[in-house]
Amino acid sequence: VRLLCVGRAVDKKGLDDLLHALAALPRDLHWRLVHIGGGPLLPALADLAQRLGLAERVQWQGAQAHAAVLDAYRTADIFVLASRVSPDGDRDGLPNVLLEAQSQRLACVATMVSGIPELIEEGVTGLLVEPRAQQALTRALAHLIGDPALRRALGDAGFVRTTTDFSLQAGADRLAKRFAATLAAR
Repeated sequence: VRLLCVGRAVDKKGLDDLLHALAALPRDLHWRLVHIGGGPLLPALADLAQRLGLAERVQWQGAQAHAAVLDAYRTADIFVLASRVSPDGDRDGLPNVLLEAQSQRLACVATMVSGIPELIEEGVTGLLVEPRAQQALTRALAHLIGDPALRRALGDAGFVRTTTDFSLQAGADRLAKRFAATLAAR
């Protein structure tokens, strides 16, 4: 099963939490993780993967052109993003990578940080866990790795949600309604 994570290697992305969660997966599960993105923590994360015995299962691709990222979405089975709030308060809002992954019918596992729960509805359009909850992340990943039908169902539901509720047209329609309501109230 091909896991994909796209994002800069910075604290708020929780990549160390992801590696610890992967290290706790049952040994009989067959998976590989591809990470796409640059960032200052890449050397430390590669070292952590080595120490956790994951080096053979994790591929660090660095920054890639958008076409290569789209290809990676299309060949992955699960997208995972372990976002969290950094000690300095830095956090994701609603990461574009989740919208991109769902637009490619990719099942997503993510954390309940900032706007992520506005996009991913637990058990319907993806799986959500608390930030920094490595055991919960392990359970969610193991569940999806072992259930291809659920991966397809979540990917399809995420695609529908992304291409309807989060489309450019849907956003423009919501703004037009608000403007009309504001003008009517004057």
